[in-house]
Amino acid sequence: MNSPVICLSHISFGPKKRPILDDLSFSLEEGHFMGIIGPNGAGKSTILSVMTGLIQPSQGSIELFGTALTRFNRHQLLKEVGYLHQLHNAEPHMPLTVRDVVAMGLSQYASPLWQRMGKSSQHQTAIEKALKHVDMLDFMPHDFRYLSGGQRQRVRLARALVRQPQLLLLDEPSAALDSQQQQNLYLLLRQLCDEKKMTIIMVEHDIAAITGHVDSVACLNRSIHHHAMKGEQIPEDVWHQMYGEHMHVVAHDTSCIGCHHD
Repeated sequence: MNSPVICLSHISFGPKKRPILDDLSFSLEEGHFMGIIGPNGAGKSTILSVMTGLIQPSQGSIELFGTALTRFNRHQLLKEVGYLHQLHNAEPHMPLTVRDVVAMGLSQYASPLWQRMGKSSQHQTAIEKALKHVDMLDFMPHDFRYLSGGQRQRVRLARALVRQPQLLLLDEPSAALDSQQQQNLYLLLRQLCDEKKMTIIMVEHDIAAITGHVDSVACLNRSIHHHAMKGEQIPEDVWHQMYGEHMHVVAHDTSCIGCHHD
């Protein structure tokens, strides 16, 4: 049996009296697509930062590809990880082309020029392939600053995909995308899991939008209250634990993961 692509064991972060993350554990095999949902302040973005080693947990351990993540091997392990952080409203100021932005996702991007020269055609092919995945290939020479919000988000996704990572971490990737673009995104991610055996962890706020595509949904509010697999309902008390006693569960599609129905 292969080692999990990612394994979190008893992760905690923040003050002991009110931790942001509290005793969180799970592991995922290759090709698994997991969605993470939860209220604002639940720790969704924080857990992605912990997975990439951007912040150190107060307790617990993380394994990537069967190896414990440490500050000494973080750079090497993250060569196989793509990460799309949450979209912020700050306008880009540097005059970068779309190609430049996607190239930043290549693991050799920060290498000295003489180490990159022999791989220029290989890199160009990878950049074109990533932009084609997100339907932005024709925009490769364009100035990134003058793209729409949805176009920028798709370019940022291409940057996360360009190295063809084994593990892809996405923080609300559908932000700024219209409904058709969102569906195209989820279909692409599902295809990457099925055909490339990529493991994907995606934070999203809309469970109804993602449940037809993911393999499981993790309900997060400081800790994981429930991890629902495909075909499984999320108990109503779990919804109340995450969102409070006054919320009401309404199922629009009883076939989706987590939907509660009579």
